[in-house]
Amino acid sequence: MDANPSVRPAWWEERTLGVVTLIVVATALVFYLDLITPLGLTVWILYFIPLYLTFYLRWSMAPFAATAVFIALIGATSVLSYRDVSLVYALLNRLFFTGMLVVSAVFIWNAGRAVEQLRASEEDHRHLAESSPDSILVSTGNRIIYANPAGEQMFASGGERGLVGRQFADLVDPAERESVCGRVRQTMEGARMHLSDVRMTRLDGSPLCTDATLGEIVWDGKPAVQIVLRPAARRPHGL
Repeated sequence: MDANPSVRPAWWEERTLGVVTLIVVATALVFYLDLITPLGLTVWILYFIPLYLTFYLRWSMAPFAATAVFIALIGATSVLSYRDVSLVYALLNRLFFTGMLVVSAVFIWNAGRAVEQLRASEEDHRHLAESSPDSILVSTGNRIIYANPAGEQMFASGGERGLVGRQFADLVDPAERESVCGRVRQTMEGARMHLSDVRMTRLDGSPLCTDATLGEIVWDGKPAVQIVLRPAARRPHGL
């Protein structure tokens, strides 16, 4: 996880470059086909393909910029293409299509803004989790996909690998494992609950007693369970 969300990893830059390349190639191909075909053929409807590809770009104005380019190209082919129908009829068709392009660009922009807001919310949640004194684990499919520093410290033992990738059930005392995992599954269905005095086990096998709060969240665009753990008031079992 990047500490600074404004710094994008190399794979993100490569993906952006790939999407831009696809948009440029698709746009050039549609323009060429529209140029060499008669005016009456609706080849220009294929501009929807590069338009929808702009959804995968982080620049919010990309759909509108692309739409402006497409409208200019449609205008150019209206003059340069072989005229097999009346110019008025062809222009009316293309004017209607440009309206559809603008409406589609608005929908794509709204969808992209919603995705960006979700990303920002997830990033804020991650930063809060990193600085929280409570132990926070995120689990999906019973596998831990995130543990904040406090969580790693709560279960740490010398020389042991971290919590990420482990089965959450393995951290729960066998006597309570079925019950706790059942509560986790209920949380995935939308429930939110608090569990008291949950007997757990550190990575070195030593006992641990915690209070747990379970809640459903979205993590990397997928449903997951957030597990907040605090040491319970009572002594750990076996001590």
